[in-house]
Amino acid sequence: MRSYKNPDVFFKKMKKKPAQQAVIDNIQNYTENDINALNGPHFPAWIKEQLIEMKKRNGKTSEDVANEIAAEMIAASRKV
Repeated sequence: MRSYKNPDVFFKKMKKKPAQQAVIDNIQNYTENDINALNGPHFPAWIKEQLIEMKKRNGKTSEDVANEIAAEMIAASRKV
């Protein structure tokens, strides 16, 4: 299994086929089952895994998620 520390960078840098870009552009419209059902040479298992990770973040970049976590931690520390 391939693992990428920053899937956002991976998807920005990879040379995407139109079918892949269509999924990325509309990731919010896909369920995990829909992603797992994608077939063809442009959707190997490791691409599907990365698309599912992207889906779990609701289209947010990893930087967006990190900023949200940091804000929550700062807010929690101020409550103490």
